[in-house]
Amino acid sequence: MSHSLSRQQGFTLLEVLIALALMALLSLLSWRALDVTARSQDRLNASTDDTMSLMRVLGQIESDLSRHADSGVLAPPPRDPAPTGSGAATAAAAAPGPMLPAGIRWAAPQLTVLRSAHNGAWQEVVWRYEDGTLRRAAGPAARELPLPAAQAGEIMLDDVQNFTIRAWLPDLGWTDTAAAGAQLAATGLEIAIERHRHGVDETYRKVVLLP
Repeated sequence: MSHSLSRQQGFTLLEVLIALALMALLSLLSWRALDVTARSQDRLNASTDDTMSLMRVLGQIESDLSRHADSGVLAPPPRDPAPTGSGAATAAAAAPGPMLPAGIRWAAPQLTVLRSAHNGAWQEVVWRYEDGTLRRAAGPAARELPLPAAQAGEIMLDDVQNFTIRAWLPDLGWTDTAAAGAQLAATGLEIAIERHRHGVDETYRKVVLLP
């Protein structure tokens, strides 16, 4: 009787092997779960960083535009020579005024802003779409015209496919800034940045009211 009880104590070799196999399987599943979690966290962090970069870029563009110089600082863009003769008054009345403020110039793919640098100084800031990137360059602040040109820019955003700007004209809506014959001054600008990331085309827009 005692001999029979002694034989039932402990685990057989087969039971030990099964237990080890189950532990190994559980360890593998746990490692894969942790790996998936870590990869998801990395992707989330990368996406968050990219979103923050985009928000900083749009915020900086808005800040530059909101501090643009006006005609009290800069002369408005030159017009064609005034006509003479009997039709001069009519032609002068029909001559279009500048759509954009004196301190904002848009010539795709470049936005140039002459903005306040505080303390009575002004500086030239240039945003340019180039080689799949959006770059920003700023010149030294100065109190006299002409302002020093913007220096070599730094990359603010990559994976960019296009950078465009439209103007909001009262009663006309969104209008290409190159539209001919515009009689009204723009009261707002739409900044559009097109990107291609992870096989998906994305367009981000920011509307900036002009002071």
